[in-house]
Amino acid sequence: MKEVHQTGIPSKEKSVENHKLFYNTYRDLQPFFNFIEISPIYMHVYCNDKIVYANQAELDRIGYSLDEMLQMNFWDLVHPDYMELVKQIGKSRQLGMSAPRRTEFKVLTKNGKEVWIDVFTSVENIQGQNFVLVGGYDITDRMKVQAELQNARDELEQRVLQRTSELQQSNEALTLQQQMLMGIVSNISDGVIIINRQGDIEFCNPTMENLLNLEQNEIIESFRSGKLAIDDTSIKKMLDKQTAFQEEETVVSFAGRKEMRFLISGTPIKDHEGSVSKGVVVFRPLADVHRLVNRISGAVARFRFKDILTCNPIMEDTIQIAKMASKSMSNIMIEGESGTGKELFAQAIHNYSSLANGPFIAVNCGAIPRELIGSELFGYVEGAFTGARKGGNPGKFELAEGGTLFLDEIGDMPIEQQVTLLRVLQEKQLTRIGGSKVIPVNVRIICATNRNLYTEVQNERFRQDLFYRLNVINLRIPPLRERKSDIMLLLKYFLTQMDGAWTDYFDQIGLPVKEALMDYDWPGNVRELQNLAEKMAYTHNNYQFRLKDLPRGFEAALPEDTYTTVAPDLGLRSDMKSQLTDLESSQISFLLQKYHGNVRKVAEEIGVSRRTVYRKIKKYQIDF
Repeated sequence: MKEVHQTGIPSKEKSVENHKLFYNTYRDLQPFFNFIEISPIYMHVYCNDKIVYANQAELDRIGYSLDEMLQMNFWDLVHPDYMELVKQIGKSRQLGMSAPRRTEFKVLTKNGKEVWIDVFTSVENIQGQNFVLVGGYDITDRMKVQAELQNARDELEQRVLQRTSELQQSNEALTLQQQMLMGIVSNISDGVIIINRQGDIEFCNPTMENLLNLEQNEIIESFRSGKLAIDDTSIKKMLDKQTAFQEEETVVSFAGRKEMRFLISGTPIKDHEGSVSKGVVVFRPLADVHRLVNRISGAVARFRFKDILTCNPIMEDTIQIAKMASKSMSNIMIEGESGTGKELFAQAIHNYSSLANGPFIAVNCGAIPRELIGSELFGYVEGAFTGARKGGNPGKFELAEGGTLFLDEIGDMPIEQQVTLLRVLQEKQLTRIGGSKVIPVNVRIICATNRNLYTEVQNERFRQDLFYRLNVINLRIPPLRERKSDIMLLLKYFLTQMDGAWTDYFDQIGLPVKEALMDYDWPGNVRELQNLAEKMAYTHNNYQFRLKDLPRGFEAALPEDTYTTVAPDLGLRSDMKSQLTDLESSQISFLLQKYHGNVRKVAEEIGVSRRTVYRKIKKYQIDF
């Protein structure tokens, strides 16, 4: 056994208790240790974060001695870009929690060289402690190839044409080129198929297999039998007219599964006689394209509930209702005057919901010309109308797939478009203007309006059925004049955001100015208050602001005994509390059914103790 100590098993003098435990457990497995010592696969073992064993292959590749390795945490070798990820996964594995069994990341050798490895793990429990066995192999070359694929993909079409023409010069050169291209195609991040003139698929790369969740032979046979259907209008045109095409939308459907939509590009392949015999078609999921567009265009929600500043009881109740509402997929109607922060609430709801990782698309229905709002929401196909973009254009519903669509000023939507919107909400699918293809959509709708939509319905300016479809959960944002306790709080926040020095000078604002601010009706609400703060920040005299510096519309300074505060609308607050109670009761009932009466899981879901759940079950008289 002494030989084993020298090759990889740490000696008693240099090991801690876990090293001994690991060795004693496997001391009779000398052939096992001999095998892993000569294995080219990198292997090491760690327990309680510390490396307790490393084989010779890993020592040779990394450059550290065994003694040095035994002093390290399992993440010390990892490149800084991946250290937190590896640490999180490794600790999860060590604790017996669910974690990926395979991971790809970079490590640093002793001399600073970066090495990519593909790691697989297993956990062994020895006397109550989890020992994580880690194996890996070098994939540096493969990752270098992948890094080059982005540029190679753009050149793929030209290279196919160029290399195909070289068939006349040398069959050997063509074979070599085909091997190179197949290597690229097999590793490219988009799906690729090769289809012949007869309409049969001859090849598809691993990415295409992953996209369709089918093996290559299943894809070929399913396409031939018609079970797998691809809208191949562009592909047939490419093969018949021998012309390439770029970024055409298509639909792929498989019996019993949801349709998938792709952006495809195709290139014909000519044989040695100059005739097109095959074509290469590249498939990029349209959802990936939409995510890229949304990221670049800034279609993300920036605000969260913590960004809503208030000390007003009605606003606090409204926030609680909004948090409860965000946990469902029900449509939400936010009512409030202009400038009260309706979109702020919409973004906070999105970020608090399960759709937070999806896009947040905002549309102002009042800012879009009535003749264009349909194409903006639902998209259009090429040639749908004069000036339509070549290739068509997706609408906001498609761009919001898997996320939230915020329809601001919904009361300004033309009545003729309300019918289409209602149909989309009911059927969860749409058809682009001028098109015939049905596109499924999975979008959560949040609407906002500064109008009284109920009155609009009575006056037949808003459809009643659409109103009830959208007004599932109603939030009313009170105007600033109804929550005057927030005025000075918000003013201080806005001032210090623009000039941090106001933190020290804010309390020096004179009482007459404060009284004038509190007695003002604020028709522009928080937006108007923010504009005033900007004026104060840039027109003050040594951080002094006087009554005469206030804009037109503000009353002169009032005597102190005339100052009054606006009492909160107790009826409104009571109604909000009732909504909050109903939502909370419904949520607990739903979760109890979902988890089959498991109170612990319900408590974890809503972030409270089990004792609190039991108390609320008794309070709301919930049967389960």
